[in-house]
Amino acid sequence: MVGQKGIPANYGGVERAVEELSARLVERGHEVSVFNRREYRDEPIAEHRGIQLVPVRATSGKHSGNLTQSLSGTVRTVGRGFDVVHFHAMGPCLFTPLARVGSNAAVVATIQGRDDQRAKWGLAARASLRTAAWASAHVPHEVIVVSKQLGHHYEADHRRATHHIPNGVTPADRSRQADTAVLDRFGLCNQGYILNVGRLVPEKAMDQAIIAFRKVETDAKLVIVGGSSHTDTYVKRLEQLAAQDERVVLTGPLYGDELGCVFGQASAYVMPSLLEGLPLALLEAVSYHLPLIVSDIQPHLEVVESDGIGHRVFRAGDVDDMARAMKRTLEDVRFSGDACRQLEERVAEEYSWDRITMLTEDVYRQAIERAAGGVRRRLWSPRSQR
Repeated sequence: MVGQKGIPANYGGVERAVEELSARLVERGHEVSVFNRREYRDEPIAEHRGIQLVPVRATSGKHSGNLTQSLSGTVRTVGRGFDVVHFHAMGPCLFTPLARVGSNAAVVATIQGRDDQRAKWGLAARASLRTAAWASAHVPHEVIVVSKQLGHHYEADHRRATHHIPNGVTPADRSRQADTAVLDRFGLCNQGYILNVGRLVPEKAMDQAIIAFRKVETDAKLVIVGGSSHTDTYVKRLEQLAAQDERVVLTGPLYGDELGCVFGQASAYVMPSLLEGLPLALLEAVSYHLPLIVSDIQPHLEVVESDGIGHRVFRAGDVDDMARAMKRTLEDVRFSGDACRQLEERVAEEYSWDRITMLTEDVYRQAIERAAGGVRRRLWSPRSQR
């Protein structure tokens, strides 16, 4: 696995996706190596959930760090006898030609979103990502996309057939005792609140969510969980907006039991994004039976399908429409239970990590056959089947 910062996953949808997929591949008898950034953990570990963790070096730059880590990981795959080299996200695909030329491995790419369209990148980084976007469509033996919209893009712009395999969700464990200390710390005990969890980047439009929330007359709060992703200027703007309304709470990043507690006690979940691949945080919110307030971009609609009680949809970028959706959601929270449960049941089935792992295995088999010119390679069989 190449392209993730590292596992165990503390943050980031790519990291969580790689960990959950890799762990299940190990359970199914495969040997999996994940190339971690050497600085990812203070004390590096060699194995996690049966996954081999291989440290590689990276520079500290915003864009160069990701690229040099992916380059280092790709170099480490050359001549190592891997059956499959799996790239995650668009940027790392810049080095898929090296994997194709440097080994007999099948090359697979999973595209999590249009990274070349993200606002945080400068001109040089965007040029690099445009090259990576071309490589992601033309070099791998097989390409996976996490949303149908991405599949349509690859078909229309690159004439490349893809496999639609979404990210998955781990069902919320409601039997665990909640550590309410985190609620005390942010003044959320016995307090209703609308939640958002994610990287604080412009395309997720949390500045618009704060402005919309200020238009809603309510005693509830708006709680934003997450930190900067090389976007300090944008985070400062959020802090300035939050300072104008005492109901808005910026917690910074939260992990583990603390994050689970904040999810479990929320009244609703808002996702105002202008650009997404398929957000894992949205699937997590569904697993906690939270009423949803989402913009009408296609990846969100693939999950919620339509506007209604339990999943209100507003026009992306329309602050007034978002405010109306927030108001309606808070008004009908007590009537949302059945709709939220029905959505949770559908998502649990369609976005099961076990199902996703089996679909990914099928793609690996096709990639290996393609890499071998249509001849099935005997090395494919997992250890338990050899």
